[in-house]
Amino acid sequence: MRVIYEPRGKAREYAELACNLFNGCTHGCLYCYAPGIRRQSREQWMSNPQPRKDVLELLEKDAAELSGDPREVLFCFMSDPYQSDEAALITTQALEIMATFGCRAQVLTKGGLMAQGDFELMLQNNFKFGSTICSMNDDLRQKWEPYAAPMDSRIEAIVAAHKLGIHTWVSIEPVLDPIEALVVIKHLAPHVDYWKVGKLNYKPGSDPRLKDIEKK
Repeated sequence: MRVIYEPRGKAREYAELACNLFNGCTHGCLYCYAPGIRRQSREQWMSNPQPRKDVLELLEKDAAELSGDPREVLFCFMSDPYQSDEAALITTQALEIMATFGCRAQVLTKGGLMAQGDFELMLQNNFKFGSTICSMNDDLRQKWEPYAAPMDSRIEAIVAAHKLGIHTWVSIEPVLDPIEALVVIKHLAPHVDYWKVGKLNYKPGSDPRLKDIEKK
């Protein structure tokens, strides 16, 4: 395959297949492993995110080969599929390609209501909608995820998607504060079909050793 790949190690707990649509991400999360993989500073990784070269054309070829495959493709591990208006447009096109070829897909985002434009597409094709929500406290969000969508927006997106009948899931990874994580679960339990919880592994200045997530 060209842009769809099989994650390894712990990353495989999230998805059997994945696709990274972009190089770079505007969110600037302090715990992000992607800059380390790309041997860039956080500032460089944030500065000018771009779609990967020919990513939609290559995705179409991969999706044609995967047509009918029961495995889900996750968008995205390395960046956020709804980090900007441009990213959202690319993601919509990617999901349309997956739908055309009868492939299964799920998204994971911190973009909040930026994803809402794709909810009907997700619903019609049984795609799953996931959001990273590590805390209900937006002050904590501003410290760790300074340019990602506010928590209110992410919560509203999860509630709206679930109300429509979309399969929703929430990633509490990393756990920044155990009490905050429990508050998220208690508050959103009626609106979430599935949970992923993981510890803080990737700290600024440390060696992330994340070869399991990167496509070789």
